[in-house]
Amino acid sequence: MQLKALFTNWTKVAGLLLMAGALAWTIKLGVIISTNGRIIDTGAAAFLMKAGILLLVAGSTGIGHRLSLHQPVWVKVLAIILSTVVVFGLFLLFAKVASSLLVAPLLEGSNIWYAQQEAPIGMAVFFFLIVGFLLYRSYRSVAR
Repeated sequence: MQLKALFTNWTKVAGLLLMAGALAWTIKLGVIISTNGRIIDTGAAAFLMKAGILLLVAGSTGIGHRLSLHQPVWVKVLAIILSTVVVFGLFLLFAKVASSLLVAPLLEGSNIWYAQQEAPIGMAVFFFLIVGFLLYRSYRSVAR
């Protein structure tokens, strides 16, 4: 019974998962900044990166779920699978374009060597936080 309630409210849950993933990545960036780049791919930073990715993948399925409300099951499954691919594809494209246009000129000659490497993660935090918030706010209960 509770599992059915989870899926009827999946849009809201997925929005929360996206925001939680963005929060995990924010804390990861905090760990990297507080250690002055000594801890990037080990310890807490590595754990938060992996946890954030898992939360973001699970949360991104809510986009496909929301867009395919009241559609046949095969459309819903296809939309949920494609939503994860599209969200991360857009993030990679956004990070590539924004990094070369914004981050590189701003941080050129900076002594913060890890900033350019972590800048796409910082931009992803804002992107996924906004998408998660919009998904959470667009919640409508599905008829049972």
